[in-house]
Amino acid sequence: MMNTANTSEISLNTEVEALKERFSNTQELYREVCALLFFRYGTTPTANKLYQLVRRGSMSAPSQALVTFWEELREKSRTRIEHPDLPETLTSAAGELIATLWRHAQEAAQASLETFKAEAQVMVDNARMDVAAFELERDRALQREQTTQQSLAAAEQEIISYREELAAANEARLALTKAIEQAQHDNQTLQQQLHDVRKEFSTELEKLHHAAQLSETRSRETEKRLMLDLDRERLAAVKAQRETDAVRAAAKASEAQQQTALKEVEQQLQSSQHECGKLEGALQALHLSLERSDTELKSLYQQAAQAKAEIATLREQQKPSHQQKPAKRKGMKVLEGRGRRSPTAKP
Repeated sequence: MMNTANTSEISLNTEVEALKERFSNTQELYREVCALLFFRYGTTPTANKLYQLVRRGSMSAPSQALVTFWEELREKSRTRIEHPDLPETLTSAAGELIATLWRHAQEAAQASLETFKAEAQVMVDNARMDVAAFELERDRALQREQTTQQSLAAAEQEIISYREELAAANEARLALTKAIEQAQHDNQTLQQQLHDVRKEFSTELEKLHHAAQLSETRSRETEKRLMLDLDRERLAAVKAQRETDAVRAAAKASEAQQQTALKEVEQQLQSSQHECGKLEGALQALHLSLERSDTELKSLYQQAAQAKAEIATLREQQKPSHQQKPAKRKGMKVLEGRGRRSPTAKP
């Protein structure tokens, strides 16, 4: 059953396509499709069905074509019914049949028209909703376009800024390239100078090496002369060697003692570092004491000088008496001895 319906639908669509090629007028095409549905396929044509098959013209075109088709069908049927060859009973029955068919066709057409109107209204509402959605989308698109234009302007400004930065960077790169080339040239110059300096250094080094060889030769000759002198002095050195051995033995003993004392001193040094402050204070006090002693010593020297002067005066006074000279000289020696001992005894 389903295969038969699909076959009929395919055949109907094929014939409708053939009618579309034959009839360019929309109303004529709709009337021919009405006749095809009604007479060939036994289907009551409706406006919705016609529009689905043909899809030409406005929404009212299939309804108008359907009304025209029923009017023509009624006129043609009435003419045939009023044919003089038909019996009156058959004519009456045929009239009633045609009237019934016409009424049912009108009802079906009206129902189809109402359905078509409802569907058309739904389609109109959907179209309006689509238009509203399209307008909303258009407004959004305009807004996006404005935003895009602003972004594009900002991007163009950024591009201009980037181009300026790129130009500055190119200038800096050119300057850096020139500086690098100058540095490379300076480096080559320095390399050449270094090569020249190394060459001069090598020459000077060779000269110094030659001079060192000459000096070594002279040194060897001098060493030979010294060896001869050393042989002459070797006999004299034997005696000195003996004395040196004795001194070395004493020095070794002294060195051992000094090593022991040094270890003790190192141990004592660690323990006596904290007394450095006190010792420094004591040293300052000792310096002051030495200064005072020096002052006192100078005073004693002055006293001694005065005593010598007095002794000289006394000697001059005692010269006439010859007998008293020994006693005076003896007293003077005592005084001189006292004068000499007092400066050394004081410190």
